[in-house]
Amino acid sequence: MSTDSQIPKAWPPSSALQRLFPATVVVRERRTPGDAADLLASEAAYVERAHPKRISEFAAGRSCAKAALAQFGVRDFALHPADDRQPMWPLGFVGTITHTAGLCVAAVAERRRILVIGMDSEIVGAPTADLWSTLCGPAELNWVHSLPAADQPAAVTLLFSAKEAFYKCQYPLVGEWLDFHDLRVEVSDWALREGIFWVIAQRQIEFGRHVQLPLAGRYVFHEEFVSAAITVPAAVQ
Repeated sequence: MSTDSQIPKAWPPSSALQRLFPATVVVRERRTPGDAADLLASEAAYVERAHPKRISEFAAGRSCAKAALAQFGVRDFALHPADDRQPMWPLGFVGTITHTAGLCVAAVAERRRILVIGMDSEIVGAPTADLWSTLCGPAELNWVHSLPAADQPAAVTLLFSAKEAFYKCQYPLVGEWLDFHDLRVEVSDWALREGIFWVIAQRQIEFGRHVQLPLAGRYVFHEEFVSAAITVPAAVQ
């Protein structure tokens, strides 16, 4: 297990990922599998019976999150999961973790500056065509099919990632489960490798009592990934 003096094994993000967030958010990424030996004993207890892949993802996420927290002077904090597997951040902080094959990222901010934050990264083309109607509503599918065929898998992946980022953003605040069809995503300029998207609620949702909807987020295509993030300043309350 890690000792109190060890530095979390994660690194500053690429400039593309950093541009998804305001300067008040600290982001750290990891490109190598997580190591269970880096976990604190109380953290390791939560995954001791888990599949090795789950243990690796859990450890990678914790290393990124703790490296980000260390930038605020928070060290040796055991980042335990709640009953719903959401990370229990230190008092006064909010954060988000995402991981996919070959990439793990955590973003952390002070609660006095950021109300909620959500991020998701996906491998472009990972949602197979048989899932598109599950992930996308009719308006979204119409937009996808209006694009060149070669662009469509990337477009669906972006819609999926944007919805996941929105979900991660709202759930810690209100605890509401959302279906993919409860949300509609509009992309402002598909011709760009990075830009803005909007998330529109298709029904009344609890998050709308706390923030003004629709809500804007940022996306970027980088290497084989697309990443999406939503950050809500604390001043919106």
